[in-house]
Amino acid sequence: MKQWIAALLLMLIPGVQAAKPQKVTLMVDDVPVAQVLQALAEQEKLNLVVSPDVSGTVSLHLTDVPWKQALQTVVKSAGLITRQEGNILSVHSIAWQNDNIARQEAEQARAQANLPLENRNITLQYADAGELAKAGEKLLSAKGSMTVDKRTNRLLLRDNKTALSALEQWVAQMDLPVGQVELSAHIVTINEKSLRELGVKWTLADAQQAGGVGQVTTLGSDLSVATATTHVGFNIGRINGRLLDLELSALEQKQQLDIIASPRLLASHLQPASIKQGSEIPYQVSSGESGATSVEFKEAVLGMEVTPTVLQKGRIRLKLH
Repeated sequence: MKQWIAALLLMLIPGVQAAKPQKVTLMVDDVPVAQVLQALAEQEKLNLVVSPDVSGTVSLHLTDVPWKQALQTVVKSAGLITRQEGNILSVHSIAWQNDNIARQEAEQARAQANLPLENRNITLQYADAGELAKAGEKLLSAKGSMTVDKRTNRLLLRDNKTALSALEQWVAQMDLPVGQVELSAHIVTINEKSLRELGVKWTLADAQQAGGVGQVTTLGSDLSVATATTHVGFNIGRINGRLLDLELSALEQKQQLDIIASPRLLASHLQPASIKQGSEIPYQVSSGESGATSVEFKEAVLGMEVTPTVLQKGRIRLKLH
């Protein structure tokens, strides 16, 4: 084995110019890993620190390979990890690294546990304190606590100064106003004959003047019925930057159209809002062989549900259900 080590040291003597990548030839058989690493470190004039748990031998036959590749080959074959800081090369096992990380985390946890606790109150302007507390509990330390004051929409915190600062920054990022949209709609009934007489007009209008948040776009094009005095219009789609408009014009006084409801909805970003118009209709239900009947009620309603998505530059996208 001594002959192999001597041969190894001779092969690692620099034989190329410093400007070019160092290449080495390793031909070792059952040589201690620490000795091979020491020879490689001397090749690059590095200080070597080997942890006590580095043991075992290695057998390699490498010819004219870059120095870094040779080092990684030795390290990988022995199941080790390297870390270089300046001209100091540290080598240790994966188990040692995991134990070291666990030890550092335990020390940090003990240090945090010994920190004094402070009280702090955070009043939320937009977010719901109860919903925010569910996610914020993960940011508390082991001794920290969080209480929700629903009456004032506040978070009552008790924790160390470091954890409280992190919580305050997180709450500031989450407590933001949610975009809201006011929607105006018409729920109408019309028979097929009146619909044909009424006329349906499909048009493409430029989308540059779309309504902003909290506004309703007014469609001012002429009605398809020449004598119409009122109109109902709404945007139902968007294709390649243009709005597909469906305009219905009707004369309610001629009983061509019945307006059941004209609701106005205030919906928040990504929150569904709905409106219903109608009543409950009673009907008889028989049960059992005796033929006994009972009265139950079933809803007979018209309605709609919409979920808005508030986009940039005052635009919205609506999902109708």
